[in-house]
Amino acid sequence: MSSSSIPEPNPSPPSPKPGLVRRIWSSHLLRLLVVVGVTVLVATPFAVTWLSYRLSHSITDDAFVESHIVNIGPQQVSGHIVRILVEEHDKVEAGQLLVEIDPTPYRDQVELLRAKLQVAEAQASAEEASLVRLRAEVPHEIEIARKALAAALAEQARDDEFLKFTAEDVAKALKEAQATLDSTQATFVLAEEEHKRFTTLYKESAVPERRAQEAIKAFNANRAEVKLAEARVARAQAAEMRVDVARQSALAAAHQGQKAARALELAETKNLRITEMERLVEVKKKQVDETQRSLDVASTNLGYTRIVAPFPGVVVKRYRHLGDYAPVGTPILSLYNPELTYVTAHLEETKLEGVAPGNEVRLDVDAFSEPFRGRVVWINRATGANFALVPRNLSSGEFTKVVQRVPVRIWIERDERWPQLRAGLSVTVSIAHGPGDAEWARREAQAMLELESKVKK
Repeated sequence: MSSSSIPEPNPSPPSPKPGLVRRIWSSHLLRLLVVVGVTVLVATPFAVTWLSYRLSHSITDDAFVESHIVNIGPQQVSGHIVRILVEEHDKVEAGQLLVEIDPTPYRDQVELLRAKLQVAEAQASAEEASLVRLRAEVPHEIEIARKALAAALAEQARDDEFLKFTAEDVAKALKEAQATLDSTQATFVLAEEEHKRFTTLYKESAVPERRAQEAIKAFNANRAEVKLAEARVARAQAAEMRVDVARQSALAAAHQGQKAARALELAETKNLRITEMERLVEVKKKQVDETQRSLDVASTNLGYTRIVAPFPGVVVKRYRHLGDYAPVGTPILSLYNPELTYVTAHLEETKLEGVAPGNEVRLDVDAFSEPFRGRVVWINRATGANFALVPRNLSSGEFTKVVQRVPVRIWIERDERWPQLRAGLSVTVSIAHGPGDAEWARREAQAMLELESKVKK
């Protein structure tokens, strides 16, 4: 290649003059200093305001809108869902029917126990009627038995007295008759000897006939008296039969008295029957009470098949559908009370200084362009880590310090946007430092507690 084809190098530009460079550099530096000065002058108020705000407020974005969400499910009963009367986002009133569990087995149980209760009440009424009858009859029977015993004892006393009198009378008569017989026999023996002697003397003509006749007459008279005395003795002996009859009568009266005494004892034992009947009535009444309690429990279980809203609220979730089987305690849907809506902020322990119940709060809810206003209700007494499902284990000696967070409940000031608040919305919380208002916080905490108690019914 020829030397003529080689391009010549571009000539270097002429170097600026030193005075010009200094002037250009001085003008740029001046502009920069002016811009920085203006920026500092403009930003200083904002920086001071920002720094002052940050130092006078505790700020965290670990905060959420919360409300007490209550799971609604069957109590004490289980079964298939036969009716669901609400959908998600429906507003419900307290006592409104939400879901119905199949009531057929529980209704049958109620009817069965109602029938058992009627039978138990009928049995109790019958036993009470028997008790009333016994209480009326037994004293009357005992009184009759006592009177019969008294009559039997009186009859026995009379028969015993009659037996004694008859025995003494017969014995006396027999004794007298025997004495008369003995006397007449002795006289008869004498008269017989006189008769023999005077008859013999008369035959020998030793005495007159008249004397012999008198002896015969005396003999015959004495013989007649002996026969009469023997008849009296026989009659007195025959009277001993009256003693036997009286004795039999007395024995019969004694037997009748014993029978009357046993009848009285038997009648008095019926008092035990009254006691037994009273206890039986008590048992029947307890059976009625027990059946009534079982019926009440069955009726309560039947009522549990109708699941109603425990408080006015909004349905936020349905877990079951028509025809599903719902065991006891399984949630079917969830409700929350929009009146009990608040913010829970999990504030770092390093930011608790200056925070007190009653302090004002700025609530920047991500779902809204404008912030809400609020106030601190209370600051929890424990950090959230104390309630973690997996607690920290420091026994191994390994430890990494982590800033703990303390739950703080914040009341939300109501405005026209209140109905649009939803549980779970993210919030940035700015709590103003200050002494707070403990009395206001106490009243608001009490008001929230009352709302919570309504929710828990």
